[in-house]
Amino acid sequence: MPWIIILIKEIRYIFIFILVLSIVFTVETKSDMHLNSIDVENKLGSQLSADISFVNDYSQEVTLGRYYNQNMPIIMVMAYYQCPMLCSLVLNGLSKALDESHLTPGEDFSLLTLSIDPTEGPELSKKKKSNYLDSYFSSVDSDFWTFGTTTQDQIDQITNELGFIYSYDESIRQYAHPAIVYVLTENGIISNQIFGINPTSNDLKLAVLNAHQDSISSIFDKILLYCYKYDPKAGNYTLLASNVMKVAGASTVFIMGLFLSLFWIKEKLV
Repeated sequence: MPWIIILIKEIRYIFIFILVLSIVFTVETKSDMHLNSIDVENKLGSQLSADISFVNDYSQEVTLGRYYNQNMPIIMVMAYYQCPMLCSLVLNGLSKALDESHLTPGEDFSLLTLSIDPTEGPELSKKKKSNYLDSYFSSVDSDFWTFGTTTQDQIDQITNELGFIYSYDESIRQYAHPAIVYVLTENGIISNQIFGINPTSNDLKLAVLNAHQDSISSIFDKILLYCYKYDPKAGNYTLLASNVMKVAGASTVFIMGLFLSLFWIKEKLV
């Protein structure tokens, strides 16, 4: 029957079209390579080495162990101070949640932020600290939040022990990294990992209280947001946004192709 022959030919064209489309949307760009290389390994229950050293916001060289055994959990964030967007969003979200948690800074917890950029120094640390203390904790007298910088070998050690896997894109001089807040026990054991830029005050409070009791959480799934900038002018920062755009584009082209193929079949049958 003629119409069957026409249908078979059109189906063949559709398959070819889908094959080409799949190739286009699975080609890994340089940006995708950086995004796909980052992750968070589950290191819950592991203890961070006390001898990891860094320079604090007072330009003093200290070790991580200095912040241990102070009868309070430690909230830790790995970031970098010249990050164009997401690092600030993570710290903003953390600060807001802590402010709403009714926990007392310097009594219920201490905060530590370390830069993953070895070129950054204590001047940036001091400026970043001042901005956050003035914006969110101006009424707090305790010096509870430390901002630090360190060398690449120390960054490698602490990120490895945290399971914090990141990537550096030399072409745009920016880091791709997961957005995550670590909650440590007072002895530096990883008690909890909170993903994303908007932790709830309740989640943070429970994580801090659990860490105070030396409780270790479990993870059933990971919801990661990524700090990355594909295009300095476009300002696309997240893997989620990229994937949504790809899926939407592929779906649109596929639907258009299917519609046109059915239209061609109908025209030839008339």
